[in-house]
Amino acid sequence: MAKKTLTTSKGNSRTWQQTSTDNRVDLTRQSALYGGILGEIVGAVLGTATGALTKSLTGTLMGFTAGIMLGALAGLLIGVIVSQTAGTRGGASIGAYTGMGSGAILGIATGLIIPDSLRLSANTLQTPVLNALISSRFETVVLFSFLICILGMTVGVWVSGKNFIPERILRS
Repeated sequence: MAKKTLTTSKGNSRTWQQTSTDNRVDLTRQSALYGGILGEIVGAVLGTATGALTKSLTGTLMGFTAGIMLGALAGLLIGVIVSQTAGTRGGASIGAYTGMGSGAILGIATGLIIPDSLRLSANTLQTPVLNALISSRFETVVLFSFLICILGMTVGVWVSGKNFIPERILRS
């Protein structure tokens, strides 16, 4: 199998290179790695902001840690899903909607497996915002679905935008 290489160059540096024979596998692998890294960053920000609602250093650090772990996993999965749906011709919109949808589904699954002991321990802090958000299983599922939906949209836009190849470059 002959490898065909598509390149776009600006000056003397190559900015993009991809083979047509291993296109899907390489694109999925690169998207998964990139999505995992972006998921860690966005998850850290969202987890820290959510943990800061507790008004304690321990809660903020726990939110940061949980955000990094959930963000890496969700970003990796969303990166793979977006690379399969958007490919190289999808663009940022397809990535955003795919990321939002798959992020919401991952958030629902995550919210459903949160143990009651962890959910009820947030109620002991007597923070009005957390009491409202974590008072029942439904609110917990909605909170995680919303947060991972935001993460999924961000990862989806960046991954599909990075993978996008304009039509005029493919024709030349």
